[in-house]
Amino acid sequence: MRPSTPSTLHCSACADAGLCGLPSRPTIRCPALFSRSMDTALLVFAKVPRPGEVKTRLTPALSAAEAARLYTAFLRDTLRQVLRLDADVRLYLAPPVPDEAPDAVPSGVGVHVQTGDGLGARMEQAFRETLGDGYGQVLVMGSDHPTLPRSFLQRADQALQDSGSLCIGPTEDGGFYLLGMSAFFPQLFDEMSYSHGQVFAETLSRAEGTGADVTVLPQWYDVDRPRDLDRLLTDLDDRPADAPNTRRVADRLGLEALA
Repeated sequence: MRPSTPSTLHCSACADAGLCGLPSRPTIRCPALFSRSMDTALLVFAKVPRPGEVKTRLTPALSAAEAARLYTAFLRDTLRQVLRLDADVRLYLAPPVPDEAPDAVPSGVGVHVQTGDGLGARMEQAFRETLGDGYGQVLVMGSDHPTLPRSFLQRADQALQDSGSLCIGPTEDGGFYLLGMSAFFPQLFDEMSYSHGQVFAETLSRAEGTGADVTVLPQWYDVDRPRDLDRLLTDLDDRPADAPNTRRVADRLGLEALA
């Protein structure tokens, strides 16, 4: 489902559209960022920003409501970034998804509900259906890293130019922030566990076992714990334009990086 006109996100965490709304005007895409027009689909996996259900490891440093407001800003900045790419963007929300959720995203973003038992099954289903829709390259990324450099996404797209290629972007905690493929490799997900610090290593091992060309992207970090938030705030002190919505919400919450 694609909204016909731009709309504003009103999440349960904050009724202030200036804090947690997604872009309310059309977004200009930059054709230089991705090399092939609309042959690439970029899937953003996210949660509905309900207090107590997102960024729970940032509490008690933040209240549940504050964590939800901050996560909404993460999501807004993530969508702001990927909508500038020459790719079709799909937002995959974890259930339960309220009836009004499709109206909560900008025009041009397809809204889908994650289906399957566990993260691996949900990613597998998302890759299966999107590749089945005829896209040559499919990238799945999360929404926990609002300052992820756009150049990393460019590298991912370039890595998938050849059919049967894979790419993966590792995080510092042993997971990954992005997984991409130009052919379907279900063996990456079979009986895979995602609740440990070896997720990247195991996924990479499985990827290399497929015989596909595998590209490992530069490492980045998720914002899950207070120390990650402190690093994010430090980055935004230096480069506030990287995630302007996150910067604005952090300022309104009175958050500051530790000296």
